[in-house]
Amino acid sequence: MKRHHLAAFAIAVAGAAAGSAWSQQTRASGEYLVTLAAPAEVKAIADVYGRFGIRGIERLGSDVFLVRLSEDPGPATMEKLRAENAQIRAVEPNLVYRSQGNR
Repeated sequence: MKRHHLAAFAIAVAGAAAGSAWSQQTRASGEYLVTLAAPAEVKAIADVYGRFGIRGIERLGSDVFLVRLSEDPGPATMEKLRAENAQIRAVEPNLVYRSQGNR
């Protein structure tokens, strides 16, 4: 997992654990960045997260995908399911970044 993704994920998890509305406002609902463990196929994403209604899967890098779900189970559930499947190396919410001029 890249350093900036790890920091964003840690912030999102900390905010969610604290019950903060901040984490809900700064992540795109139902969107997650999923990193597959080589040599896993994209089918692994559907196998693990398909129960939440996959609206789309977009390849962002060699093993990184943006997954859009119809039903958002939340970061904790997504991480729990990831931990149960060796084909998924990492999952993190897709965070929304705003420039300082858009407050």
